Amino acid sequence: MNIYWDFNNQQIVGGLTSRAIITQYDFYLRDVTPVDLILVKAQANATQPYAATALESGQSISFGAKEAYADTDFLFSSSTWTASGSGTTQKYVGEIDMNTTELIAAVTADTLNVKAEFTIVQSDNSHALTTQFAIKVTKDVISGTEGTPTSEYPVIQQFTDTDGTAKIRLVNSAGVTCFVAAPL
Repeated sequence: MNIYWDFNNQQIVGGLTSRAIITQYDFYLRDVTPVDLILVKAQANATQPYAATALESGQSISFGAKEAYADTDFLFSSSTWTASGSGTTQKYVGEIDMNTTELIAAVTADTLNVKAEFTIVQSDNSHALTTQFAIKVTKDVISGTEGTPTSEYPVIQQFTDTDGTAKIRLVNSAGVTCFVAAPL
């Protein structure tokens, strides 16, 4: 996933060739999404209004998300954004991890809206050019605790074999026949 951050104007934009402002991203609970964060600066070019740029020496990037501003802990965060490329290919590689204990516990309905923030951390640890946006987290369908539906492999199946005899078979959860019974 590419995220284009116009940090000087404190907004997320749609891309190097887009003037669209992004105010919300949608993610799914338990996903860990690799992100290429591209820092951009506005330029006077009608077909490409933004150009990739780099942090200044001593600066770093921090990201975090909370349900409410008053919350004391992040639901998910990342302060590891590794520089990659240079010039027009400059980006910062990281991930947005929706598989945290705090987030899983917080998602009690089908969706949860959170406040997210990227900030530039200066060499003296002060913050600059903070940009906030919304993230909607949707509960996942596959959480890892589901069983095999009985309709997929009915435990008891009635069938007629090739000689026309009605029989019953028992099937395990892997769909393998374990026992066959026929009338006497």
